[in-house]
Amino acid sequence: MSLPKTISGWCMWLYFLWIGIGAFVALPMAGTIAGILALGYAIFALLGK
Repeated sequence: MSLPKTISGWCMWLYFLWIGIGAFVALPMAGTIAGILALGYAIFALLGK
């Protein structure tokens, strides 16, 4: 298993990590941060970075 090489890859990894941890632990601003990571993935995937 290797680490992501793009910004969009990092956003995707962090999104799923954040959602997974949030299923077991109450995280402050969970929805806001998840939304930012999802939007970051979408933007950087379209830009190709």
